[in-house]
This record gives sequence, structure tokens and C-alpha cells, in this order.
Amino acid sequence: MKTKADVVVIGGGIMGSATAYELARRGSDVVLLEKGPKGGQQSTRAWGFVRQQGRDLAELPLAIASNRIWPELSAELGSDVEWVQQGNLMIADNEERMQQFRDWVAASRDYGVDTRLISPEEIHKLVPGIQGEWLGGMYTPSDGHAEPGKAPAAFTDAAQR
Repeated sequence: MKTKADVVVIGGGIMGSATAYELARRGSDVVLLEKGPKGGQQSTRAWGFVRQQGRDLAELPLAIASNRIWPELSAELGSDVEWVQQGNLMIADNEERMQQFRDWVAASRDYGVDTRLISPEEIHKLVPGIQGEWLGGMYTPSDGHAEPGKAPAAFTDAAQR
């Protein structure tokens, strides 16, 4: 058992495993503590979204940077994180929600995010067969998702190499 390290990271979910990987990549001697299987706790129950859309504006610069990194992670880590860049869609069935979308799109414009407001017709094109009466939505083509059951383990394995 290792008794010394430059950094001890507690929790091997997506945040802990990614932190351990980045610190190890930069030359730190890292110990990652996890109570069960690699990334086997809360992260495996997440949706795996990597999104800029709808974020608090204070989080947006980090979300944008993260979104740029994910497409290359499988190659960098040497393990498939099942990254899929198919966009993120939020839809509104009432005017209050639609106004929230308008406000967010306007507020985020200075960040260069590719989010746009879409019509009910566009919703039906993006999601064939969707049921409901939609006023519209917002769509971010550059958002995506990774497999939450695989990504933490991929980071952990890469950190150990």
C-alpha cells in the first residue's frame, strides 16, 4: 500500500478520476481513493451530458472548455468513453419556460455558444414522433454525452499509466 503522495483525491467518480488523471499527466504522484469499483458510485447514475446549454453563466467558460476536450478524450485516454456529439435539446410547453430560453440564449451570446431557439416544426424534425404541444425550444448542436459507466474508469486507468 502506498504511504506517500503529492496529492490524494477522494472519490473516483468523473470529477475525482478526471482530476487524478490531469494531475498525474502533469507529473504529480497521485493517490485516488474510491470505496468501490472505479467510478462505480454516483457518476454511473448520471446522464453523462456534456453540455453548455442552460448552464449558469458563471459555469459557461468551463463548460465550453470541457466541451472542446471531450471529442478527443477516447484517443487521449486510450479507452472508449463513448462520446457522442449529437446536441442537446430543451423544449417548452409554456410561455414562461420559452421566455427562460430566450433570456438564456441572449445572455450567453457573448460566449459564442451555438445555442439557438427553435420552432415546434424543428423540434419534430429533430425528434421524429415526439408527442406534445410545444411552443419551441433551444438547441445546442455542439453539446453531447459520454457513457458515465465508462468515462471515470478510463480516466482512472490512464492516470495509472
